[in-house]
Amino acid sequence: MITLSFRFPAGRYHATPWGHQVNEGLVEWPPSPWRLLRALLSAGYTRLGWQDGVPEEAQNLLHTMAGALPSYTLPKASLAHTRHYMPIGELDKGKDKTTLVLDTWANVAGELLIHWPIDLGPTDRALLGKLVSSLNYLGRSESWVEGKIASGAVSPPNCEPHNTATRPVNSADELLNLTAPLSPSEYDGWRISQLPPGPATATKRKSAEPRPRTKKLAEYPTDLLDALQWDTAKWKKSGWSQPPGSRTIQYRRPGNCFEAPCKKATQPDDVRQADLVVFSLATPSGSLSALPTVARTLPQAELLHAALISRAGDWGAIPPELSGCADDARPLKGHQHAHILPLDTDHDGHLDHIAIWAPMGFGLDAMRAIRSIRRTWTKGGVGDLHLGIAGHGWRERLKNYPEGIGNYLQPAQCWSTVTPFVPPRFIKRHGLNTPEGQVRAELMSRGLPAPDEINIGPFPHTGDLPPAQERLFRHHIRTRRRGGVQPPQDVGWFVRIRFATAVAGPVCLGYGAHFGLGLFTAISTRT
Repeated sequence: MITLSFRFPAGRYHATPWGHQVNEGLVEWPPSPWRLLRALLSAGYTRLGWQDGVPEEAQNLLHTMAGALPSYTLPKASLAHTRHYMPIGELDKGKDKTTLVLDTWANVAGELLIHWPIDLGPTDRALLGKLVSSLNYLGRSESWVEGKIASGAVSPPNCEPHNTATRPVNSADELLNLTAPLSPSEYDGWRISQLPPGPATATKRKSAEPRPRTKKLAEYPTDLLDALQWDTAKWKKSGWSQPPGSRTIQYRRPGNCFEAPCKKATQPDDVRQADLVVFSLATPSGSLSALPTVARTLPQAELLHAALISRAGDWGAIPPELSGCADDARPLKGHQHAHILPLDTDHDGHLDHIAIWAPMGFGLDAMRAIRSIRRTWTKGGVGDLHLGIAGHGWRERLKNYPEGIGNYLQPAQCWSTVTPFVPPRFIKRHGLNTPEGQVRAELMSRGLPAPDEINIGPFPHTGDLPPAQERLFRHHIRTRRRGGVQPPQDVGWFVRIRFATAVAGPVCLGYGAHFGLGLFTAISTRT
């Protein structure tokens, strides 16, 4: 008895049973004896350097293996598949026509043992070991394999030829057909019986007469090894419905050989996935100068918010982290819902990223809507703006990715606005509603500490903003154009804040803070 051991490093086995089409979604499990012998022949040609056909010692080995039917010890496995819609080179109403293609495989956990009831001498055993260890794949090329001759005690078979099975019959067992070769003597007898009698000469004949013997000889492989080496196109061209020299053997395998795959643990709807998602922006042409300017921070955030609400509404109720309202339609308190923050990370005066941050975190439905967004647009633009997720997770882990985002997230003592702070209430000269008083009230409403120092004015402090952003500071759009409450006064202020201890961002205050206004960036501490 010789036992071959096969391990699948990628955990996958791809092979379609003989006589079936790939889109039937079937897997030949276990590998048929016919497939195994063809694989060994291929390894001899490609890895052992057989140049002039199969050597005599290899012929003896393969003839011996073809004369016996193996049994198998099947490891745990489960079925899986992917679906691909492949273009077929035709147009249908201006779009590429596609066809569905299934890719089905078995997820294999453990070693596949193949028991061959044959006795081999040292020379044949060594040759078989070389052939088996030379195999790179078994079945399709994706089925990476590592093979060897097993030594020592091995597990008993659980898949055997039905008529000779020694394992007790189990009501849960199932029968399957595997393709196996005829023995060399059976093949020779079968070939002779199929050929017409008479001399191997071609004579003039009527259409109803059988074809000359010489022509029919070409449709039959000369021997079993020749039959094993015919490819599918060759034997189909000769009119065969299955490979010549092959036979169908019924095997019995356990009914539970394909276990149901482990179900992915489902998470409750209220489990939060992340609190920050960063999109990168790109134009169809790839031109950075075609991106919207920082002055359009508020309308760009509104457009993206409208797209998120629309997409989430298509799938059911709008998540509160996106809508800002609870189930009873009352506004959430504490600024815990989503802030959509367009960013200029390279300081060229054009928006190149959009961060979506929700202190309460995003649930499954909100993340589904966010991940589905692929594009937005800008007024006066030549085309849609393409969106791609550059990073998502919890903000502590994303402070240095992508480049330039860290200035808005990292803890710092000194912060200054990159977009105007628009007071949420009418400005008063004295009392709580002075510009400074409203900044302090906004910090308190967001749970941030009271600042040691606040500098506020209509223009940026020299050096606090890059020149491109500073020139556009006074031209920012400060009122919402797509509904919502308008600000009491259409004014924007530059604000610099110094805290006693470092505070983590994002820091965004005032009217429109959920749409990018009043956004702060960390700056180096100045004396």
